[in-house]
Amino acid sequence: MKRAPVILLLLAAGLTAAEVSGQWTGFMRPPSGPAVPLTLTLHEQGQQLSGVIAFDSGERQMPIDKAELRGDRLTFQAPDRVNHMVAFQLTATPRSLIGEATSEGQTLQVSLFPATRSSPYRVGGGVTAPMLIYRVEPEYTEEARAAKLQGTVLLYTEIDPEGWATNMKVLRALGMGLDERALECVAKWRFKPGMKDGQPVTVQAQIEVNFRL
Repeated sequence: MKRAPVILLLLAAGLTAAEVSGQWTGFMRPPSGPAVPLTLTLHEQGQQLSGVIAFDSGERQMPIDKAELRGDRLTFQAPDRVNHMVAFQLTATPRSLIGEATSEGQTLQVSLFPATRSSPYRVGGGVTAPMLIYRVEPEYTEEARAAKLQGTVLLYTEIDPEGWATNMKVLRALGMGLDERALECVAKWRFKPGMKDGQPVTVQAQIEVNFRL
């Protein structure tokens, strides 16, 4: 029997598919080893698309090249930390950039989500908690199902004034692709946003996504 995902709000204190301008944060995961944090900033000006990417927290930003957006298909390339060229092929949705990157014959999974556009509040002191109003269930990866892996992925997120989860990070991981599935799942959830002084605001939250066979 599946356990419903649990939302743990921190107590203390829309894009369309064709709109990719702004900052995106997430990760790039190789077939083995730890995920690499990514920060991608994109600028659209007419038919021109440009931007910069950082391959790790605190690392310098590198300009992207050959950026192109055709419908919901975003492609570009950029040099990584050791100057290897990385080619990205991503699918743009209203709340995510999901796809693959290839470098030196290796294929890596990429998941990016919109960064927060305003400073987040904590629940309390006149700030109300967001409420989940729509969710989808996370999907297992074939690898995790074969290994009969069960457990809980804990995410940090910020629920924006439109009720979307942004600026997501994995606080407690499970591995075998379930961390990525948790992020992709929560990116589709919809919330009634938290309120302050009668206005919707960005509010911090932690979310548990449970995986049970």
